[in-house]
Amino acid sequence: MLSSVSMFSQRTNWKLSRNKYTEALEELRASRAQIVDLTVSNPTQCGFQYDSEKILGAFRNPEALTYEPEPKGLLAARQQVARYYQEDHRLTLDPESILLTTSTSEAYSYVFRLLCNPHDEILVPKPSYPLFDFLGDLQDVSLIPYSLEHAHGWFVDFHSLIRALTPRTRAILLVHPNNPTGS
Repeated sequence: MLSSVSMFSQRTNWKLSRNKYTEALEELRASRAQIVDLTVSNPTQCGFQYDSEKILGAFRNPEALTYEPEPKGLLAARQQVARYYQEDHRLTLDPESILLTTSTSEAYSYVFRLLCNPHDEILVPKPSYPLFDFLGDLQDVSLIPYSLEHAHGWFVDFHSLIRALTPRTRAILLVHPNNPTGS
């Protein structure tokens, strides 16, 4: 007989019903209205033009066949990031102090885990990136919303931010540009 206990932790007991945003987006798509979806994060679906010959040519490089993982990210890539900051922003960074992740979601997970003990709090803007709720649950972090207001652009409602602070607050998440507001 199967147990009624879920095989997954309570951290994954998310509400998966459609929210108002999802319903509105589906309605707009069904009407074939022209929309700009700021939640699309796959660069191959955003209309960018790529030099596909150069990208595919990289696979002809024999070095691409060698797999040598580095915990902080490929040293050559971290050196390029450091070079960018030096040349474009006159900021000197040691490539050893740079950590590259495969996605912003992975980076947020690392930061949440780095800054917080279980059930500590991080203040997050609302509206904001819906995935934060899932990442907070997975990292055992409580995400406490503060408001973004809109009047000729989005801005932080500092009164709501201050009201959200508690002794368990470990960080305030600020996102630029914010997804989905684009501000």
